[in-house]
Amino acid sequence: MTALRIDRPVLVRALALALSAWVAFAIATLVHVQNAYWAAMPVWVVAQASRGVLIERALFRVLGTLLGAAVGFAILHIPVDPYVQFALLGLWVAVNGGLTHVLRGVHGYGALLAGITAAIVVIPAVLAPGASLDFATARVECTLIGVVVATVITGLATPESPRQAFFLRIRLLSADAVAYAAGVLRSGASAMGGEKRRILAEISEAEVSARLILAGSFEGYRRLHDVDSLMVGVLGTMSAAVALQPDGHPRAAGLDELAQGLEPVAESLRSEGGLPMGEVPRLAEVPGSERLAGALARLLEANAALGRPLDEATALPLRRELAVLAPHREWPQAGRTALASGVATFLAAALAHGSGSPLAVQVAVGVCIFSLVLGSMALPHHIAPKLLAGVVTGAFVAVLYRLLVQPTFPSPPGLLWTLAPFLLVGGFLRAHPRTTLAGVDFNMCFLLASQAGATTIPGTMEVIGGSAALAAAACLVAGNYILMPRSSVRQAEETAEVIRRDLLRMVEPDPGAAIEDWRARGSRQILRLSLHLGRAKDLGERWPKGILAVLNLGYAIEQLHEAPEDGAKAEAFGHLRRLAQDPAGTAEALRSLAGKPAGSSQQAVLLDLAAGLETSADLLTFGRSGKPDLN
Repeated sequence: MTALRIDRPVLVRALALALSAWVAFAIATLVHVQNAYWAAMPVWVVAQASRGVLIERALFRVLGTLLGAAVGFAILHIPVDPYVQFALLGLWVAVNGGLTHVLRGVHGYGALLAGITAAIVVIPAVLAPGASLDFATARVECTLIGVVVATVITGLATPESPRQAFFLRIRLLSADAVAYAAGVLRSGASAMGGEKRRILAEISEAEVSARLILAGSFEGYRRLHDVDSLMVGVLGTMSAAVALQPDGHPRAAGLDELAQGLEPVAESLRSEGGLPMGEVPRLAEVPGSERLAGALARLLEANAALGRPLDEATALPLRRELAVLAPHREWPQAGRTALASGVATFLAAALAHGSGSPLAVQVAVGVCIFSLVLGSMALPHHIAPKLLAGVVTGAFVAVLYRLLVQPTFPSPPGLLWTLAPFLLVGGFLRAHPRTTLAGVDFNMCFLLASQAGATTIPGTMEVIGGSAALAAAACLVAGNYILMPRSSVRQAEETAEVIRRDLLRMVEPDPGAAIEDWRARGSRQILRLSLHLGRAKDLGERWPKGILAVLNLGYAIEQLHEAPEDGAKAEAFGHLRRLAQDPAGTAEALRSLAGKPAGSSQQAVLLDLAAGLETSADLLTFGRSGKPDLN
């Protein structure tokens, strides 16, 4: 019972949600909009924990609905066979399903709604083609009503985004990163393995959540550049320390003094004020420490900028150019989601057309919606059981409402008052942290299955059949993800393959833009890899070694490109083309080359390359044999 305790914030939020849904439904009913229950549906998904996300989500729901309705209406009026129309719908759904893994933050929500709305317009037109325009118009009208009402009412009860708390969180994580660097210089990377995994997992999660926390304002999006620069500084500081003290190599002189210089920096970052802008402590003179000092300076500058008003942060004279961090885009997952959602939509729509059954049409609509919703998630098999529970419960309650309650009060104002208790229960389910995910689907499916306010009087079996159709669609899609869960390990392996491919592009004779791409993409791929590994609970502490060392390897390859042209340089690049197949053998060949007279001029960079290959060997071979070697 303690877990389901309703405190004041939950109560206020639940009442605001229920009132928003009730008012939206009342307005749509009073102005005689077709399918007025649609107006209450945006409330449950637009409402968010912070005001900025709420505003953006409302905007993208409207834009996605308008675009999806226009595309759906256009598909229906192309003079081709219905199965060709379904193929076009499947293609549109596939594109938008894929975009949910390419457009980050709230932006992907617009693509999600564009796909869903087109399906809602096209698939029911199988049995009523002449009503397609009215159907699309009603969908848009109800969305506008619901979004405006939800934004106004729930917006008043929604707090501002916790930006300052987020800035504090990443400042403390950057302090941990500096302390990690000091620990590596003192004890080596192996001794700090657990701390490295924790920092990388937490900072990758923080970077993903930044888009949501800073949503809703121009200032927030401008702050994202500072967040990206901070992430690059954090990874640069950690990897530079690993490069100075790689495992299995003798300690260089001066590392203890260098570590002593970092420890006060970590303490200052943990303090309330932090370090002033540009105040980088004087570090011990150790060969190769220039890169550590540069990364630390970037980290401190980004932290200081996040702690100042935006106009002051950008006007400071010590402000250096912000680091570029490539966008987080999951292309392999985008392709799988596009294929699954597009094929499922086409097959479901085609079967509904062939059967001519209204129930088959409802199943087809549900298959499309649930395929897009679950497919857009990083780990849908975690959400699928909650979605299934919400859909089945909502459909069951809708049957009770439609058969026992609504016939007694079929028109306003009695209809509005009989619906209010159900919306109030839905508001509590949506507002409570323990039931919020299932609560969304409960409310959406209750409204869809009950068709509150519909003028037609369906039979008992028709009501039961409509609810069963929604539940069947949810079982088909959710059951697929439950039985065949999406693998975080596979996503990590795909990211490791991207890292290998980017490194191999850099060792080509004419790398073109590969070096610039690595500067932007290298840190991003490390964050992606850490995010996937952090979500793969079964991996525990068996992460592959070399996650940070691979940044050092890329840096050393860049240094080799800048070295004077000679035979040793060409031979080194020849060896490096085998870095993914045999990193240990490649490192040995580079060390041998460094010991020859021909390689004496490039000895330092050749040894750095060899050290980078040896340290990152586990990552470079991660997933290559089908099963990752993580021991």
